[in-house]
Amino acid sequence: MQKSSFSERCLNVFLLFVVISMVLSLGLTVKDALLGSTADQGAAWFLALEIVLGLVIVLIPKWVAKRLEIYLPPTLYLFFALFIYGSVYLGTVYHFYSVPYWDKGLHLLSGALLGGFAFSAFGALVPEDAIAKISPFFIGMYSVAFAVFCGVLWEFYEFTCDSFGMNLQRYMQAGRPLVGRAALMDTMGDLFADFIGALLFAVVAYLQLKKNRNWLKSFFFKRIEQK
Repeated sequence: MQKSSFSERCLNVFLLFVVISMVLSLGLTVKDALLGSTADQGAAWFLALEIVLGLVIVLIPKWVAKRLEIYLPPTLYLFFALFIYGSVYLGTVYHFYSVPYWDKGLHLLSGALLGGFAFSAFGALVPEDAIAKISPFFIGMYSVAFAVFCGVLWEFYEFTCDSFGMNLQRYMQAGRPLVGRAALMDTMGDLFADFIGALLFAVVAYLQLKKNRNWLKSFFFKRIEQK
């Protein structure tokens, strides 16, 4: 039996924690929906739906990978699970977005997540013999560029939504539009956080690749060979 890696063990422990915490939370929420006052029942059922959706989003990559017999990079999946747990479950369900800098912390994490996904795309698009000839520095900078580009696309999405009366880019406060630099603080803060998260991940990747070029392959999706 092949020994699991450190990242796989961390992933399994965290997934177990996610499932237990969300199932317990779901049970308490359903109890409130069934036994609470009529005025609170609608909100409780909606909260229960959000918890179920969060749990499905976290676990569906594992289910798809098992069905299609694909190796799911554990470090990448761990970043993904952390991000969904922090954004959908803690952020949306329990309003952690009101915690100062919670959103910026998630952008740091998403920068690392997207940097890891850049490696996955790299492995799918670049021949293996060519990868061996590319310097670790270039690979690291590519992952930063990929992550920041995705962050810019996300800000495009938020800007488009704000055109329909939303306030995703926090350009309004108390119903009044902010002016000048104040109107840019949320968007630029998000982009800086994306960049810093991706850069920190790239530094770690560079150091790992200098020691072992095969480390990059731990982010590649690949078919599981049947014995």
